[in-house]
Amino acid sequence: MSDEVVEERYQRHSDMIDVARLKTLPIRIIGAGSVGSFTCLSLTKMGAHNVKVWDDDMIDEVNISNQFYRMEDIGDYKVEALQKMIMDFEGIPIETENKLYDGTINCDGIIIMAVDNMLARKRIWEKVKGNDKVSLLIDPRMGGKTARIYLVNPLNGIKQYEDTLYDDDESVEERCTERTIIYNVLGISSMVCKGIENWMKDGIEGCEEILLDYQTFYLSHTKR
Repeated sequence: MSDEVVEERYQRHSDMIDVARLKTLPIRIIGAGSVGSFTCLSLTKMGAHNVKVWDDDMIDEVNISNQFYRMEDIGDYKVEALQKMIMDFEGIPIETENKLYDGTINCDGIIIMAVDNMLARKRIWEKVKGNDKVSLLIDPRMGGKTARIYLVNPLNGIKQYEDTLYDDDESVEERCTERTIIYNVLGISSMVCKGIENWMKDGIEGCEEILLDYQTFYLSHTKR
């Protein structure tokens, strides 16, 4: 892809974000479910090229309404379907691993924890905290019609972020028919992208929290 084509593709937001920098920025997405799949699509549409995604799950029919997959993808591995669709939509060859992320490789750049339990978050965090190769950790959490997105500096946001962690048995279990809905998924992926834009412009110190509540139309952004 030539520089001329790239400039034309991203021209309408080229004064809003440094596309040349975003293109080479290492972005690691752990989980290719609802948030992970749409975040991958959104970031590549913004101009991200250096993207790698991990997930060991296969696509089921229940995933179709809130994840970036098609009916014809049912039965395929999520990362394989996602890789193909990102190429079809954006012409960008993202990297994928059809396995769980263990933090031993590619623990650098921006880490997005698109996982669905606290144990996985804690395991990833142990690899990320204090790691000077990781520029930013993003932890999106979703529950029905609400979401919290944490933007964490892994060097100086350790205590603030660890105060948000808890055990899985302490979490509120939603009914299986009230776990996720597409507008919340899309809102979270949008805020993840905005968080990366903010980090690129001004950096992130400590730990920041974005709260989305679609039930009350409430949005807040605070520093912990």
